[in-house]
Amino acid sequence: MVVYEGMFILDAGKYGRDPGGVTQQVSDLITGNGGTLLAARLWDERKLAYPINGQKKGVYWLTYFNMPADGLVTLERQCEISDEILRKLVLRVDDRIADALVQHALSSGEAVKKAATPAAASAAPASG
Repeated sequence: MVVYEGMFILDAGKYGRDPGGVTQQVSDLITGNGGTLLAARLWDERKLAYPINGQKKGVYWLTYFNMPADGLVTLERQCEISDEILRKLVLRVDDRIADALVQHALSSGEAVKKAATPAAASAAPASG
């Protein structure tokens, strides 16, 4: 199966209220379309260059996953109709560097655990 890198811009307000639920929805979309999640982590929270659906801030959620090609079309469609996902970009990862990228994302796994707790998410410094 092919390895994909997915960058999802999530609604910062919904993420702030329920970080685990919002990120679980992204994971559920991937696994529900026949994919296997390899790594997922918080990349950044920042001010958007322009408002998207009235939102001025977004949470960037980075994922690496395996998925059959036919599931990718459905995944992208479901992301477009999701209220929590403002934008998405899914790229195919070259097989030669896929393992290194996944390992790098997994090495930042401690940050994901901290960011997924509501107390840590509200205490995180705002960038902007």
